[in-house]
Amino acid sequence: MPDVNSALMLALAFVVVLLAVTAGLLVERRRTRLQRQARGLQWLASLRVLLSHIQKHRGLTTGLLSGSEPGMVAEIEGLQNSVSRDLAAIAAVDLSIEENSRWQGITQHWARLAGNYRHAEPENNLTQHNHLIKNILYLIDDLAQECELLYLKNAANKPLHLYWRELLAAAEFIGQARAIGTGVAAAGSCDNVARIRLGFLCEKIQTNTRRLWSEIGCDKEQLGRINRLITCVNEHLMVTEPDISPTDFFEVATDALDSLLEQFDRLIKEQLWQ
Repeated sequence: MPDVNSALMLALAFVVVLLAVTAGLLVERRRTRLQRQARGLQWLASLRVLLSHIQKHRGLTTGLLSGSEPGMVAEIEGLQNSVSRDLAAIAAVDLSIEENSRWQGITQHWARLAGNYRHAEPENNLTQHNHLIKNILYLIDDLAQECELLYLKNAANKPLHLYWRELLAAAEFIGQARAIGTGVAAAGSCDNVARIRLGFLCEKIQTNTRRLWSEIGCDKEQLGRINRLITCVNEHLMVTEPDISPTDFFEVATDALDSLLEQFDRLIKEQLWQ
């Protein structure tokens, strides 16, 4: 009997140790995941700021190259300084991003764009900015997946990435409309190509925001800002002779775009607090 009792005690001790090790591994795995997710959220917050600044750079440079007032140059230079700080802030979250090939492509593309935009045609300037911004959006998705942010859910148990993807997509449609519209206002004419583009972008803005609002409810202030933009495009830009200044249109579009980016910021902050 003593041998049997000893064997039982050893087996029990083994089970206890095994459970303790398993519990420790689970706790460590959870801690590692939370750290990775916190890093990912910091990256998303910083990339959102970078995105906003490059979207503004696209709009102002398109306006300048299309014939807007030279006073925009100082604001453009200020934005370029802001982007330099944004790039440093993103790298400071974790230097491992410097090994990311998409990140390397973004930084190199921005350096070329910032240095040469004064010599570009408006259409090429717009195309290059669009391509750069598309890669930033891809990078956001890449990092979200790498940092396990796709597991995050809101209070209604719905995946948060569905919201921020819709928010950033709608914001980018507004950003493109802002750039094209600023160029149209600066040139003082809206040709058929610009009219088709603006009409398409207005449809995409409305489709994306309706889909977003069906999920999280309609923010009346946000709805008002976006409706003002759509009305402004239809009544003041998509006409034979646009009757709004580049600066005024840029402000209307920026107001609408910021309403979406502010909501994105709130989503990220809520998760960081948790």
